[in-house]
Amino acid sequence: MVKNAGVSALQMLDRWSWWRKALQDPSQIGKTLIIHPDVAELGYYRTKSKTGPWEPVGIWLDDDHQMIAYRGERQVRPEEIFSWCCKYPVTYEAYTEARAGNGWPDDDAVVSAQISAPAPAPVAEPTVGDNSGEASATETIADQIEAALKGMKAYETITDDKTAGKALSLRNRLNELSRDADKIRTREKEPHLEAGKAVDAKWQPLVKKAKAGADTVRDAIGAWETVKLQRRRAEEKRIEDERRAEEARLAAQRPADAPDGDTAVMEAPKVEVQPDVAPSTVRASYGKAASVSAKTIVDEVKDWSALAVYMSSHKEAQELLVRLAQRAIDAGRTVPGITTKEVAAVR
Repeated sequence: MVKNAGVSALQMLDRWSWWRKALQDPSQIGKTLIIHPDVAELGYYRTKSKTGPWEPVGIWLDDDHQMIAYRGERQVRPEEIFSWCCKYPVTYEAYTEARAGNGWPDDDAVVSAQISAPAPAPVAEPTVGDNSGEASATETIADQIEAALKGMKAYETITDDKTAGKALSLRNRLNELSRDADKIRTREKEPHLEAGKAVDAKWQPLVKKAKAGADTVRDAIGAWETVKLQRRRAEEKRIEDERRAEEARLAAQRPADAPDGDTAVMEAPKVEVQPDVAPSTVRASYGKAASVSAKTIVDEVKDWSALAVYMSSHKEAQELLVRLAQRAIDAGRTVPGITTKEVAAVR
């Protein structure tokens, strides 16, 4: 017999009131509809089985006015089962249909067919090199995934809560199939992964050590080529400055009263141009040559705001800014320059 501690006088008169109110507004379960330890409430509910499907639970009074409970066809203790099923009240009609084996009103047809299907016969222990067991499991899951994906067509547009519940069942089944497939993938990959790790442990330190040395040498060559490039640019500037100075000198020597276009052309002195001091390649006595080119790189950001404005029309920058804005909104901050909308997030 269930303990009556915590049961109100009204509930004693109407022992079904808790369940009826829970049906009307499930959000009040655990709030205005208090759940007392070791106290069950009459009504009809459902609870998850270990294999996934919902099981019907009925709690009522027998002929002796003693509280009894059934989980499917099995009698259970009311106060024990109630803590598992109290958050999932169902109508009496839904309970009787489910107990008769006809499923639940919010069942998806594909999900019901898959979870109620008999388990496949156990596969014989594979011999060395035989992967028939994994192949059989892969084919089964592949077929079930394809069937579930075809079932998605029924939920392209959802216009009522009943359909949303069925769609959620299909989503849950697809997630379950995804996890099952990933478990098989992990199990099948594991031996190869361990062998790969052993090979990596043997060779990766040598690979990284040699590559690091090569990169250090490359950087040293790059530093020398940069010095040569800077010298070249300085020489080019010197030559340009001399040319401009000579032009200014010749212009100053022109008679003030000489008409435009009537002045004799004076030959400017030749300025010796230094050869290009930055070779296009670096040659080696062993292995291939390395190409050298001038490249302009970002050295320092002087004005972050100006940079952000300039790059804001770039698609990658826009995508990054949207992600950062969403992160800020998720943290409860107000972000300027955007509009927001409220949507229902299904997790």
